[in-house]
Amino acid sequence: MDPLVWVRSGRVAELILNRPGSRNALSAELCDAIVDSLEVLDADPDVRVVIVRGEGKTFCSGADLAAVSGPAALQFLTAFERMLEKVTRFRLPTVASIHGAALGGGLQLATVCDFRIAAADAKVGIPSGKLGIVVNFENVQRLVHLAGVAAAKEVLMTGRAFTGDEALRLGLVTRSVPSGRLDEQVRSFAEDIAALAPLSVQGAKRAIAVVTEALANARSTDPDAVQALDELVARAYDSADLQEGMRAAAEKREARFEGR
Repeated sequence: MDPLVWVRSGRVAELILNRPGSRNALSAELCDAIVDSLEVLDADPDVRVVIVRGEGKTFCSGADLAAVSGPAALQFLTAFERMLEKVTRFRLPTVASIHGAALGGGLQLATVCDFRIAAADAKVGIPSGKLGIVVNFENVQRLVHLAGVAAAKEVLMTGRAFTGDEALRLGLVTRSVPSGRLDEQVRSFAEDIAALAPLSVQGAKRAIAVVTEALANARSTDPDAVQALDELVARAYDSADLQEGMRAAAEKREARFEGR
């Protein structure tokens, strides 16, 4: 089964995460497929908006646990970061349609979309503390830019999963809608954007990106602090706590962390 499928209807295309058996968990193969599909859609002059959604009962449960530990971890992390950067810099507006769960890497994928529309009963969060993972600088920066410092702390330091309504109050999602109307609302939202002048929409997206980058550069980051964080990220991925977190998740029990 292909890990990703995409369809186009009129001026709107849909990228569909297609690993329902694993709750659409991200793998290196799926991340690469998203990049490749966006390159194809970028060359299609008739596409004006791209919806990202999940097949089955959930949007994306995060990284495939097998992908973030052991020898496959580096391959996955490289593909994951490449995918996030591709979505971030994609020319056309993107809309994440969130049902079920958007956790960990799934929420980070939604975060780099331009808009996030969630079902009111969806669950979104980054449970990195429950697994022993440290989120890297770029992804923390994206979260802070999106929702602010207070919300980023609540997401990353509590590991909670928030409902769509709670996520809206935190600024994590653009809209929260009744779950039975999610597909309809997302499609209507995308069609409204697709009906506008394409160059105006693309120009607005690019202008906002330039302003955001300028603001980030104005608040220059201490390179030593970034390096120290990178070292902490690497240490976490090589830790006994990560292995314990993975085992606990697989065994559906509370993890017993020791800080090493």
